[in-house]
Amino acid sequence: MPMLGNYPAKKNSQIDYHEKKLENPFYKRRENIVSFAGVKGKLIIIGSALILIFIVWFIFISHFWAIQKISVAGIDQTSNDEINGLLAEQMHSGGFIIFPQSNLLFFNAKKFQNTLQDKYHFQNIAIKKKWPAGLEINITNKPLICIWEEGGDYFYADTDGYAVQKIDPLSIKDKKYPLIDNESSLKMYNTHITVDLNYIDFAAALYLKFSQAIPDVIPDHFVVDDSVDTIKLLTTSGLTITFSTRDAIDTQLNNLAILKNQKLKDDFAKQKMINLSFGDKIYYQ
Repeated sequence: MPMLGNYPAKKNSQIDYHEKKLENPFYKRRENIVSFAGVKGKLIIIGSALILIFIVWFIFISHFWAIQKISVAGIDQTSNDEINGLLAEQMHSGGFIIFPQSNLLFFNAKKFQNTLQDKYHFQNIAIKKKWPAGLEINITNKPLICIWEEGGDYFYADTDGYAVQKIDPLSIKDKKYPLIDNESSLKMYNTHITVDLNYIDFAAALYLKFSQAIPDVIPDHFVVDDSVDTIKLLTTSGLTITFSTRDAIDTQLNNLAILKNQKLKDDFAKQKMINLSFGDKIYYQ
């Protein structure tokens, strides 16, 4: 019979935490966040790479910027084919991928402008890019001053002394410009006329005034030789008139008119040579 007050001793039970699997919910959530951030980062990198590839393709490789429409305006003596030929040379030069000249974005307009200026010596060249694939070239020619003959070839020459276009003499239908035959020892260098421009300017000015002063004598062409400060005018009748490039044109034409109208009269047509280069002294034959 149990005695009051005597109870069986309770067994001291302890929790073994080593046998428990504990999980931190905050740590697990952090793992999920880190994992998601890694995927997102990879997607951003891939997306950025694709965008960069597209930009490179669009700018450098696609035909969106390829020069396709070219307009050239203002050409008088030079053909469009010549201009387009020089343009094609530049467009096919340089790198195919890096800065292609056929791409309007990278086309070097200044370089092409210099190419045209060095070859043709235009008065003005304006090159305008017409986005996305057009090129507009506007050219202003320098005024022509004469037709220059040298070595059997004929050229239009501008006021700066450059031969701007080779021509067929049979195609010359009007007498707008004087014809100057270069028989001097100074020959053209490339397209540059090396004869002193004073001779060309003098011939052009004389050509404009001659028909008014001597209306019934028709100029045929001028001759520049190695004589100093003189130029010869040959008429259609075979008369050779020598002028001084240093004396006033009006004075020399006035002396010629007096010789023709007051002294020689009908005998003027018989003359083969008249020299006006000695001032008031006139020699004729």
